[in-house]
Parts: sequence; structure tokens; C-alpha cells
Amino acid sequence: MMMMLSLRRAWNKSRMALWEVFFPERFISYIDPFVRLIFTLYHLPFIALIVAITHSELERIVWVLIVPVAQEMEKQPYNSSHMETFLLGLYDIFRSISPFFTLGLAVATVGHKVLNSVVETMVDAHCTHCGKHYPLLAARLAFVMENKERYTIFLVVFFLLVSIVLSILHTNILLVWTVREPIVMTSLWCIIAVQFCFVVGSFLSHKSLPPKVLEWRELDVVGDVTFTRYICDVWWRTYIQYMRYIAVEMVIAIAGISLFYRGPLYVLSSSLELAMYLNLPLLVGHAVLSISTTIMNLQCSFRWLRRHFDVILPVLLLAFPYQIMLLQSMFFFRNHWRTVFILTGVSVLLCGRAVDLVREFDVSKYGSVHWKRVKDESLLPPYLSILLEDAYERKTTQVGVVSLDMFIDMKGMMIYSKDEEIPVKRIQVHPYGNGKSFLRNPRFYTYTVPRLLSVQSSGYIAGEYFRKARSFLRHVTSLMLILFTGLVCGMLLQAAFPQLRPWPVRIYSTENKDALLLDHIVVRMGLFSSSSSSSSQKGAMISNLPYISSSRESPFSAFMWNNVNNTNNISNNISNNTNNITLLGDDWYPSLCTRSFYDVSIWEISLLALAPYLFYEDDVKELLQFMSMHMGTDWRIRERHGTDCISTDSSRKPTGWDGYYEFYSAKNDLSVISIRGTDMTSFKDLLIDVNIYFDVVLYHILSNIVPGAVILPSEFVADLLRLASIPASSKQRIESWKSLTKSQNSSLRFCANNNYGRDFFVDVYNHLSYIGTRPNPPKHVLLTGHSLGGAVASIIGSQMGIKAVGFSAPGIALSRKKYNIDLWRIHKYVVTVISSHDIVPMIGGSGGEEHHVECLAKTRELCHAVEFLVGTLWRSCESIRSRYPLIKAVT
Repeated sequence: MMMMLSLRRAWNKSRMALWEVFFPERFISYIDPFVRLIFTLYHLPFIALIVAITHSELERIVWVLIVPVAQEMEKQPYNSSHMETFLLGLYDIFRSISPFFTLGLAVATVGHKVLNSVVETMVDAHCTHCGKHYPLLAARLAFVMENKERYTIFLVVFFLLVSIVLSILHTNILLVWTVREPIVMTSLWCIIAVQFCFVVGSFLSHKSLPPKVLEWRELDVVGDVTFTRYICDVWWRTYIQYMRYIAVEMVIAIAGISLFYRGPLYVLSSSLELAMYLNLPLLVGHAVLSISTTIMNLQCSFRWLRRHFDVILPVLLLAFPYQIMLLQSMFFFRNHWRTVFILTGVSVLLCGRAVDLVREFDVSKYGSVHWKRVKDESLLPPYLSILLEDAYERKTTQVGVVSLDMFIDMKGMMIYSKDEEIPVKRIQVHPYGNGKSFLRNPRFYTYTVPRLLSVQSSGYIAGEYFRKARSFLRHVTSLMLILFTGLVCGMLLQAAFPQLRPWPVRIYSTENKDALLLDHIVVRMGLFSSSSSSSSQKGAMISNLPYISSSRESPFSAFMWNNVNNTNNISNNISNNTNNITLLGDDWYPSLCTRSFYDVSIWEISLLALAPYLFYEDDVKELLQFMSMHMGTDWRIRERHGTDCISTDSSRKPTGWDGYYEFYSAKNDLSVISIRGTDMTSFKDLLIDVNIYFDVVLYHILSNIVPGAVILPSEFVADLLRLASIPASSKQRIESWKSLTKSQNSSLRFCANNNYGRDFFVDVYNHLSYIGTRPNPPKHVLLTGHSLGGAVASIIGSQMGIKAVGFSAPGIALSRKKYNIDLWRIHKYVVTVISSHDIVPMIGGSGGEEHHVECLAKTRELCHAVEFLVGTLWRSCESIRSRYPLIKAVT
């Protein structure tokens, strides 16, 4: 005891001397808003991480469970010619995906709850209330310490959550961080240790410390109003804000020391990492208190139900449809205990919400009890009335709610809110025990059903800022979920009903095959040979072809030519003057124009990259025939072998994706694997885009919001993106093309790991593995594709050591660790041709050999079209035109 008092006196003497040195009041008052803003913004990466992880889990559900259903529907589509068969088809779709849809809703619910906790932490880090920093954390802590039951729940949740966090520390997830950035992790633990010492020291040295705190045997903090007030009011108001400044000053000190050893760029990036990591203790604390508060609210709801057992039928009726779906999903996934655990948790939350809705209706205008303001006789909001009624029934002064801007005095029947005193009164309209009458009351259904269907939460009265943040988050997450659900439903409908499937991209040619027109819905491209008829006949041929797209503008109307210094005017109609097309006399892009791969020009490869967009194989053959007649090529289509492999389980099973072609040239002994890009009329293709680049786009958005995020090490970003994508637990071993061709083993290979079905392109791996192990494989292989197809080509080429040529393709440098690719392999094997003003290649991080050309389209949206790249290469490269003299015009 004496030793403790001596330590306290010593701390008081040293504290006063050091306080003004490290925490000058004037300086802190000026810099405090900026520091709070910085710590607030560095919660955004955690929000993005949770959104990305939730999205990855939803994608797993879609690709593992729903896509196979869609593939079966494509084989046996429904008849939509009659309304009856159409409705039966819709019912069958819903019945087939009902367990998966329910699981998706459960995952989205859990993700929203976690996201809500992080958003509350972010708002709490920024706002102040009555001179308190972190006001919500203090209010929740005081709420927990009011009685032993709440405190016990808090301790159990704290133990479980900390155990989970510590178990993660022993996995290779954070081991990678520790090994890569030992200085950052060591600094983090040092700062946390100093903050802990500060908390203990300031707690014991404050003059308002209750005397019995030092008498450990007599200490009983739970329910002790004096101790709770000291912790959550006196100490909190005096010291809690200095936790930030300890972190800031230590980060600055560590950065100053590291500057002499590692350089300024490393210091900046490591300081940003530290700023993010330092929010982790606060996030864990809020998560524990948030989960504890949710459990307490559920407990309160079920206790009310036990006291009012007459409303059990209305509660069961409300929860019945959702519970049936949840029970069906539990039975379907009965062999997966983690899935059943999630569904059970959501089921409990749903039951609690149904009880709360019945409670709210019981204190509404048509219920048994009215809580009114005395002044104007107006009813209090239902979410507030149920709290007052619960306290009234339990005959307690403790109202089970965490609130910052409201204090409730049950003894005086008074509510204090924003410096306003609101006297209230209770009126018993009907005696209790009349709950079954709700079933006959239509107003009961109009009040409860819409709120339950919209998964609308009960009122939340912690504080104004938190209410607004909660409402905004609910609207944003609901919108994102609706959009994602729309994509999935669109995919299913297109698979089930052939009339809704993607619009075909077609090709048309003249009778003698001297002119070719490709109609790609919004873009049309014409190829004309020198052996074709006169210019006027060309124009007539274009006007007479059967267009799919409705527009019949001039072939040159989409191009702008202000970048070309040429006195010749551009013809506004090909029928008037084809010879006046502006051509450049020299190669504008010498390194690109003369670039060839295995004696195949870049322009020829761009035509092959365009080929997979054609809807029918006969159209692809017609394009190859035109190239053979007028370009001297000998390309032919080879059979796909994406399913010719050994499947051991669902993770090593072909996906059935056919968005690629193998074109073989005997003259060059070369196989070109051309991969199709995104079809904008296909919901499945849009889902594929979201699957691959959702997390990368999130990073790009964050890098424009969070200060300094753009200078974070690419390795760190790649690790985060891999973590967010939740990849398959087992790393797949990909054989290189060189090892495949040299192997003496010609037996079928095991199918590549499909990463829960999300790596839709594994059939291309399987195809390459098949042709590489056959007798006399092609001497050379090249991968190509446009947009998404170029990205897939880059991924496969980097993994297998095959040259990949992408046109307007997104980058894969940031997401490389999702696919276990080293950066040097991207630089060695990937070539990308990028059009100016095209935003798609800006995604994903650049890597490899890049060539930039100027977009000749009038609008930026058209700069992404592969047809404009084909036309730009032909117009800008004299070497290409001289190599193919029989091609007269490309429009």
C-alpha cells in the first residue's frame, strides 16, 4: 500500500515537469482537428477491406453454387412464349437458388454488421461530445459497467474476440507483414506499450481517483457508480485524447531515426502503415462493445417475449417466411458447420428483430400502451417508447440504451435532450394479454412487414452523428447489394430464357469476299481490299448490309482527325471519296508499328484479338477466310480441350467457359490463344469483371481519398488485395509451357484449381496443358485478348511463361498475388497496347512492355473499342500498310 502511494507521488512530480514539454495546451488546441481528421481517414482502408471480403464471399457463393445452376439452364432453357410457362420458369429458378440466395443474404447481413461497427469507430474517432473524445466508446463502456450481467457478457465476448485475433497472429497472414516490415511492426508494439503505460500511470495518478481502487481486495468496480464515473467521465475527459498525441509524437520520432537509414520514401510509407495499424486497438474495442451491446439487446427482447407470451403467434408469423428459408439453407449446408453457424446467428438476429417490431407496434398509436409528451400529447417514437416501457415493467431506473444526446429519468418521468426537458407520461390503453388480436389488425402488417422485408434496423439513439452515419451506411450497402443481386438475377434470366441472351456480334461480307463489315452494336468496322469494286459501290454495300445496330452514320463520323497535320480533307462518306482517307506517310509509333511476334505483325494479332467477340464460329471462319485471301495468312480454328483433364474434386473441375479460340498457323508453327473481352450485354461477363477488379477499383478510389495512400509499397497493396480476395487455401502449381513441351509424360494432367469457381478461365490452362503434352505441339504459343481478355491473357502468360499481348487491357500488377505471380514475370511476358483517354487500362497497376497510341474517336467512351485500335494501327503505321498491300481501307 505504501509503495503504491509512493509511486503515485513520484509520478505526479515527474508528470507536471514533462507534461508541458510533450503536450503544450495551445499547440494541441490548434492541431487537434487535423490529428483527428488523419486518424479518422485511416479507418477507410479497414472499411474497404471489409467491403472487399464481403464481396469475395458473395462471389464464392455465386461461382460455386449459382453459376452451375445457370449453366444447366443454358442447356435446358425455359419456354417463355406463354405467361404460364414463363411464371413456372421463374418459380423454378427461385426454387433452385433459394438456399444460395438465403446464404448470400446472411453473409451480406454479417458483413453489414461488421461494417457498421467500423463506421461507428471512424465517426467516434472524429467527433467530440461535451468535451469528451471517443464519446461512444466511453458511453458503451459505462453502459457495460452498470451491472454484473452486462459485464460478464462483455468479458466473454472480449475473451473470444481477442482469442480469434491472437490466433490470426500465428497464421502466415500477418507473418508476411512481420517479415517484410520488421521495423513497422516493432514500432507498432513499442507505441502500444507506451500507450498502455500512459493509461496505467495516468489512471493511478489522478487526484480524483477513488481511494478504494488501491485496496485491491475490496475492489468491486461493477455497478460502482463512483468508479464508473471516474473512468468514463473524469479520467476519460482529461486523458484519452493524449493517446493520439503519444502515437503521433512516437511516429515522428521513429520516422526521424529511420530517415538516416532507409530514406525519405520508406519513412513516409512506413509512417502511413503505422497510422493504419494504430487504429486496430480502437477497432477491437468497439467491436467487443458493439457485439456485447447487440447480445444485451437480444436478451432484453427475448425477456420481453417471455413476459408477454400472448404475442408469440404474431412474432412467429412475422419471422416464419425468413425462418423457413434459413432452415432450408441450414439443412442444405448441414455438412458445413461454419455456414450453419452463420445462418444460425442471422436467424437469432431475425427473431430478435421480429420481437422488436411487435414491441414497437404495441406502443404505437394502435397498441396497448402510449408514451406521450405531456406538453402536446404527441406520441414518442416507437423505438424510444419500448425502452421506457421495458424499464417501467422491470421497475428499474436503468434504461437499456447507449445514448449521447439523451438522458432518461424514470423516477421523474423526464427526458433531457439537447438542453430540453421533456416530461412524459404513460397511458395504458388496453390491458396486456391481447396480443393475438394483432393477427386480425391490418395495421399490424402494414407497420411490421415492410420494415422486416427491408431488413430495417430499429431506432438507434447513440447520437446525431452516429444516427446519420448508420442511415447513410444502410442506404449505400443496400444499393450495392441490390446492384449485385441484379447482376446475378440477370445472369440467371439470360441463361433460362434464350430471348434475353446477349446481342450477337455479327460479320457481313460481299459475295466475292473483297469487303467485310463487323457490326459490334455501338461500333462498326469495315475492311476493304484493293480488289473490291469502286468507291461508290463500297458505300452502297455498307448501306445495304443488314445492320443490327440502329444507327446508320457515316463510316468516319466517329473519328476525329485534328491530330493529323494533312491538307487533305477527310471524306464524310466513303461513297464519295475513299481515296481521301487521311493516311500518315511514316510510322507514328515506330516501336509498335514494326513490332511482331514470331513473324506475325501486331496488326494481325489485333484482328485475332477481335475475333472472339463474334457470336458464331462461322463468322470467325469468315474473318479468317478474308485474312487468308487478302493478307496471305493461313489461320484455322482448332478444337478446344479445356475439359480434357483429370478432375479430382469440385476445386479442380473445369468451369465450362468457352470465351476463347485457338488459331493455328502452319506457316509459322504458331498457336494464338485469343480470349474474349467483356460483352456489355452479358450479365455473366459483367459479373466476371466485378469478380476480378472490384477490390482493385476500391483501392484506386481509396488512393484518391486517403492522404499518402498512393505511396504505399506495391507489395503491401498486393498483400492486402490477396487477403481481401480470400483465395483458395492451396496454391495451385502451374506448369510452364516450356516444361509441358519438354515433358515425356503425355498423359492427361490434373485440372487447374478454379479458386472456388472464381477463376473462370482455368479451362484455358487446361487447354494449354493438353496441347503442350500432345505429340508435335506447336513450336510457339501466343496469348492475346482485348480488355478483360487481355487481362486474362496477361495472367495466364505470366504464370506459364508465354508471351501475352493485350489491347486496352487492365493491369494485373496490383492483383498479382491473388494469382501467385511474381512481378518480374509480368515485366518479361506481358505486352499491352493502350489507347489514349481509355480509362480501363488505368485499373490494376501497369507492368510489362507498354505501347501508347492516340485515340481517334470523337468520344472517350469509344476509345476502349478494339475496332478503333485496329483502325488506328492501320492508319498510323506505313510499315503495316506496306506489309498488307491488298488491304485498301479500314473504316
